[in-house]
Amino acid sequence: MKPYVLAIPLVLSYAGLKQKKSLERKELQLPDTGRRAFHFYPTGKNPESLPGVYIQHGMSAMGIDDPRILELAENIASSNHSVILPELPEVKGLKIEEKTISNIQNLMLEIYSTKRLFNGSQLGYLSASFSAGMGLIAASRSNTRDKIKSSMAIGAYCDFLDTVPFVFSNYEIDPYAVYVILYNFIHRFEPSLSEELEPVYYEASLDNGLKRIGNEAFALNLLEKTSNRAKEFFFQVGRDGNFRKELARRVLDTVPKNLPENLSPFYQLETLEGPVSLLHGKTDPVISPDESEKLTLLFQKKQIPYVYRTSTALTHGDSLPLHSQIFGVPALLQTFGSFLYWLDR
Repeated sequence: MKPYVLAIPLVLSYAGLKQKKSLERKELQLPDTGRRAFHFYPTGKNPESLPGVYIQHGMSAMGIDDPRILELAENIASSNHSVILPELPEVKGLKIEEKTISNIQNLMLEIYSTKRLFNGSQLGYLSASFSAGMGLIAASRSNTRDKIKSSMAIGAYCDFLDTVPFVFSNYEIDPYAVYVILYNFIHRFEPSLSEELEPVYYEASLDNGLKRIGNEAFALNLLEKTSNRAKEFFFQVGRDGNFRKELARRVLDTVPKNLPENLSPFYQLETLEGPVSLLHGKTDPVISPDESEKLTLLFQKKQIPYVYRTSTALTHGDSLPLHSQIFGVPALLQTFGSFLYWLDR
């Protein structure tokens, strides 16, 4: 069967043109780490007979309860797969930390060794954004690379050093990632303002991610209680592109030593035994499609098989109505189809 054919039911489900299969959805604690997870598989099927897909959620305060990641998990499970969706507290808490790579690596090992969750041999990794880049590093380590049969990275980054300036340059299109970065690092370069503004940027991230507006938005209410200097900083971020450019530089100048390099596949990717499917929103305002282009060059250098497409059918973290983005559908079919084909063969 050609790869793109495997993804047709999945894409039709996303478009609402095909009814999803009846699924089992179980909440469980993983046996070693005790991490909370959801487990999806088709009703009437034994998960021990199905290929497994480990999906890692991204930086959403809803964690594995985010409707977007749940929809993805359900659609993958509907294509006759056993899907394991574990929660990482620091990622749910919007923290950018090196330990996430090790935590993803440990989850890969734990899921692989928990044979009742899938057929015990065919395990894929699928994630988006920062979790996708970190997951590629985790999957490339010597004790995990032979356990991940295929990977899919949606809107991933290659080099953190280039990603931060791009994020700040697109503040006016989507400020979410700027809020997250300032929440994580303002204490490094503006310590006198961090106590006041860290909670403001955390709530601003939630306002954006949870679509809280008007009276439901928290950040501006918190900001009202801060000093004039804190207010001026916050509003200058919003109105001054040159100030944002300077902030991006200050973030990278003051983050913990080697953090950008340690978070970057460009520097940390060892090698992968399984092929990779790369999908990027053509107009992604958070992580540039150039980052996936860089990953392709890295894969070529390391002789890692891959497929790469950009699509107009998604932005960063959200799929768009397929009826209005029909020309973006072939990229979805090729990338999701290749991921499933490599996993199932």
